[in-house]
Amino acid sequence: MSKITPIRFGISNLTLIQDSGMIVVDTGCQSEKEAYVEAFAKLGINPKDIKLIVITHAHWDHCSRVNELKELTGAPVLCHKNAAPVLQKGEWLEFKPRGEVGKRFIELIANDAADIIKPINPDIIVDSEFDLTPFGVAGKTIYTPGHSDCSISVVLDSGEAIMGDILRESPFDGKLCLAFIATDEEKLVDSVRNLLKIKALHTFYGGHDGPHTREVVSQLAR
Repeated sequence: MSKITPIRFGISNLTLIQDSGMIVVDTGCQSEKEAYVEAFAKLGINPKDIKLIVITHAHWDHCSRVNELKELTGAPVLCHKNAAPVLQKGEWLEFKPRGEVGKRFIELIANDAADIIKPINPDIIVDSEFDLTPFGVAGKTIYTPGHSDCSISVVLDSGEAIMGDILRESPFDGKLCLAFIATDEEKLVDSVRNLLKIKALHTFYGGHDGPHTREVVSQLAR
């Protein structure tokens, strides 16, 4: 069974997945390489044992420190094909608000300092499902668009999903909701429903919060 450990860096999480091997999902943000070194040391982990870095999508708070993390671990970087051009250019993927909560959120973060994203060439570029077994983790990545057109989720055989920002707790009332940043609301809902079609999934982790139960997530996809 996979062991999942979210580690907070800045405003978002790096999620460590340990099975027979070890991978990480996203990078967190607003941290230097030394912060990764310290966090892994506290967990008794040799960074060189990390075999893959999965980027769920190309918003800066999920991928801005991927260069530091790759340098530390030596692990290849995986992303969706639509994220690759953004990472290669070191650009920011635009935040597109969904509804009033999304607009309020954009106003809330308008003056926040974002990390600088350094260009990087992803090593593995995926389009559809990708098997994680060769990296020592029983599971796969699947395409889950809606929050962005490059969003992927990690689905583990042990019943957990790590899904970036498809769902997120509201900064205003703390309640879990569908992403209030979204390029396509219909695809966003479909992605949540498609995850729920995987009957074995029982626990869901976001890029900023979680874990959330299947029952709670199911309420949002009706």
